[in-house]
Amino acid sequence: MTLDLEELQKKQAAELLAEDNVEEVTTAFLIVQDSNGQWAAYADYADKDLSMDRQATLDDIIGGCENVKIGAQTQQTAISTIIMMEQRAAQMQQQMMQQQEAQRISSLIDPNKLRA
Repeated sequence: MTLDLEELQKKQAAELLAEDNVEEVTTAFLIVQDSNGQWAAYADYADKDLSMDRQATLDDIIGGCENVKIGAQTQQTAISTIIMMEQRAAQMQQQMMQQQEAQRISSLIDPNKLRA
């Protein structure tokens, strides 16, 4: 019986998860799937009162991580777009103010004095 690489990786990942002897971590987050099938990630989950229907499988973990990754990338793109739009709006407002100031100044200048 031969195992392909993907099966071996899944087996090793499952074994690591089963060991459950992590004492020190740098950071942690929680990925959950609700009863409607929607995935969500929480950076702060201490206040979440969760009850599970079943223990997560490796496929749940892989699928959930991928789903949350796509959602986070979409959110990051949306935030970048909003920032660019705000910057462009600020530039347009500044240009409009400069044009108004230029018009005000030009209306104060007597064209007859410029010809002399």
